[in-house]
Amino acid sequence: MNPLRALMVSLSRMPPVVMLLIIVGLAIVATMWSTGYIGEAERKTKQQEEALKAKYEQKTKVVYTTKDIAEGATVSADVLEEKEVEAGKAPVDAFSTTSMAIGRIAKYGIPAGQLVTAHDFTTSEHAAAVQQVGIESVIKEGHRAVTFGVDTTTGVAGFVAPGSHVDIVGVVGSGPQTKAAPILSDVEVIACGGSFQKTAGGAANPATSVTVALTPDDSNKLIKAVAAAARVYLTLRNDKDHTPVAVVDIASMFEHPRAVAIAPPPNLPPPPLPGVPNGAGVVPAVPPPPPMHEIEIWSGSKKEVISVPKS
Repeated sequence: MNPLRALMVSLSRMPPVVMLLIIVGLAIVATMWSTGYIGEAERKTKQQEEALKAKYEQKTKVVYTTKDIAEGATVSADVLEEKEVEAGKAPVDAFSTTSMAIGRIAKYGIPAGQLVTAHDFTTSEHAAAVQQVGIESVIKEGHRAVTFGVDTTTGVAGFVAPGSHVDIVGVVGSGPQTKAAPILSDVEVIACGGSFQKTAGGAANPATSVTVALTPDDSNKLIKAVAAAARVYLTLRNDKDHTPVAVVDIASMFEHPRAVAIAPPPNLPPPPLPGVPNGAGVVPAVPPPPPMHEIEIWSGSKKEVISVPKS
């Protein structure tokens, strides 16, 4: 017999009250299952919506032009700037750093204020285009390039690359007297070693020197810190983090000697005269004469006075 038919026959033989309770119970179970299923579906839908919204609102860095770029012109650093926009509004082929566009050749005229992408440039190899320009094209107008030595420890194991932003920390002293403090904040790295192009794939590229772009005043601060025999460390920033940190002058980190009070010299006899032996030619002080008594002697009308020492 068909199982469903057998179930119906069994239900028909039950008392009406029992049958009603079973039907109500099944209806409750079905309702709860349907409600749970719908609620789970709504929860998953809401999570997906929130994830899409967060992804759309997430900020990412893109590159814009600050000046008109003529067709066929080679792009330099002074015509580009980096801005943060919502990730959902950034094209998939948009450049995230100015170093990715520097040295490329414009396929056609690019007006100022336009977001630049890979389609705006010729398909010639970027490295070949960069060879036509020097590192001067990477230095922003009004800035100066300063190079200083690093190693795998002070240079973040080679993960600092052209386009990275770092804080420069000065370290002075040794042992318990060691002091460390930032001397420059949010500094742009324009070259590592002899290369001012980022390594493909983001692999570490250890170098013995780093070149940064600074204002003239900050250039002097860095040169002063390096010349003061201070150890210089780099701390690598997230590419979206440009929050400034408090900096100090390297001179304030060195111990200054305390002022020592010098007692005045004791009263000494005057030095001997030139050409005269010590003590020679000096007239000793003459003691004063002893007090005297005066005695008057009269002879008739004649008076005579005699002085004799007091006993």
